Amino acid sequence: MNYQTLKLNTWPRAEHFKFYKDAAQPWFNICCNVNASKLYRHCKQQGYSFFHAYLYLTQQAINRNEAFQYRIVGDEVRLYNDISISIAILANDEMMRFCNLAYATPFSKFTQLASKTEKKVKSEPFIAANFVGGEMLQNVIHMTVLPWFSFTSFSHARTNSSVDSIPKVAFGKLNQQGSIMLMPLSVEVHHGVMDGLHVGRFVDTLQKIFDHPELLDK
Repeated sequence: MNYQTLKLNTWPRAEHFKFYKDAAQPWFNICCNVNASKLYRHCKQQGYSFFHAYLYLTQQAINRNEAFQYRIVGDEVRLYNDISISIAILANDEMMRFCNLAYATPFSKFTQLASKTEKKVKSEPFIAANFVGGEMLQNVIHMTVLPWFSFTSFSHARTNSSVDSIPKVAFGKLNQQGSIMLMPLSVEVHHGVMDGLHVGRFVDTLQKIFDHPELLDK
């Protein structure tokens, strides 16, 4: 098992979890900008995929913030390790595919595996039955990228057939303002396992590692 089950009777957040878990709409969304200037320039200098770089660093930030590793499964709250990325990408037919990018370090290994996985997923047809009715993979975050435009608000499509507490992260178009390059970021999370404070800590972590792109070289 790659998770621990929390003891709700000693979890400081237990009462807040009870309050929100059965809400009709227990999610909240925060949108902001992240400064990707140093990361973008470093990727250009080193010949790295900027797309893979910010996916990898987002994965790192998720795994440094415990609240983003909590998952509600049945009546349990679990703490998962080595959270990976499930991202929606476009294939050559301009239709969406779901692509699971395994947790991997260092960046050189992550980008190599990501390239192979993307190529395989894009070559296969999308079959809805493969994603409906089965057990939901929990040790992931759901990501999407909208490189065509910026945004100031965002929400994901979702079903109500099962409890879903997996964080949803979206990035928008990279916008250059003088020497500054900003990317819109949407973070959508379940209120039963975290508050705005925890989203703020995640965004702060993400910005700090975006500001140190040499992490990709290790």
